[in-house]
Amino acid sequence: MKVHLAIYDKKNAGIASSALHLQADKVILLHRKQHDVEGIKSVLNARGVKCQSQMVSFDPKQIRNILKHILKDNADNDLVFNASSGYRMMVLVTLEYFTSKSMKAFVVDKFTNELHWLHPSEKESVNIESKLKISEYIKLFSSQVLTHGQTIQEPTNRQTLTHWLIENIEHFGSSLAAMNHIAMRADVSLQFHMDRKYSKKPHLREILLKFEEVGILRIKHQNVVFKDEESRFYANGGWLENHVFSLLFEMKKTREAISDLAKGMEISRAKGTVKNEIDVVTMANNRLHLIECKTRKFTNHNHANTPGAAAIYRLDTLKDSLGGNSGKAMLVSYQKLSRYTEQRAKDLGIYCCSHQQLKQLKEHLYKFIDSK
Repeated sequence: MKVHLAIYDKKNAGIASSALHLQADKVILLHRKQHDVEGIKSVLNARGVKCQSQMVSFDPKQIRNILKHILKDNADNDLVFNASSGYRMMVLVTLEYFTSKSMKAFVVDKFTNELHWLHPSEKESVNIESKLKISEYIKLFSSQVLTHGQTIQEPTNRQTLTHWLIENIEHFGSSLAAMNHIAMRADVSLQFHMDRKYSKKPHLREILLKFEEVGILRIKHQNVVFKDEESRFYANGGWLENHVFSLLFEMKKTREAISDLAKGMEISRAKGTVKNEIDVVTMANNRLHLIECKTRKFTNHNHANTPGAAAIYRLDTLKDSLGGNSGKAMLVSYQKLSRYTEQRAKDLGIYCCSHQQLKQLKEHLYKFIDSK
């Protein structure tokens, strides 16, 4: 049997991906008492890899004693140590134990998805080919997918509409914000009455007519009537989510690293106590990529208590809790971002693409996915 020994870390996904790539028969998982390992066990078992877990403490003597028993029990198996994760002291003690006995050990780089052999060191590094699905990756970090959201591309007429909105972004800023307001404030019958101030928006009528052409809404005198709740959501910024999703859908056809993609996925974390909806989420190189899409107009205030800053902090929290050490996040905004928001995003490692940059959004998405 091919058996991997690994030390659990709630921030690292290298245990599952490498076990699948190297076609392990079993994974022996050492973990602390406070760790919830049911998620990773479920993922591995579903993929045909048996997972055996054992609680350990920080005591080096106890670790060495446990290792002695594991080696004895697996004397007839091909036992390999995965040093990708775990508390440093536990990893070092285990690695020293394995190398002293000339046994194999490797590590998975959390940024590049490459598997590097530590012993024997002459073995060549390889890129992990096995690809985790979003739902599997999320489960590794003790979270669950409640609804998978949209996984198919939007109709061509809607794609044409979103491209038109992007191409005219320098003219449509305030009018698009008014469109958001109309969709957000529509009553229970999905209607909104426009007073005189809306007639002063130079391009609003033009935008409304374009949305009417694709069946999102109807214009009746000074009333805007949305086709259904989904259409109202689409007009209230959902179109930008669809635009990002549509570009990634096309990219996925030629970029093998992109293994899974969804829009509007609902996720529960913290043992089901917290629920979040992710605008767009994709798996690439066995790393979770979260994308938040905003069409609302942000304030220009340079401080933390602004909607732009709030979006950045939310992304940082989700990137850490759902994506672990290798999670990545991106903010896509139709409107301009303040310098404070852009700097805060840079500090937290969150990629931003806003306003005029959206005309090169596909190139920015490639950079986002390819960056370490």
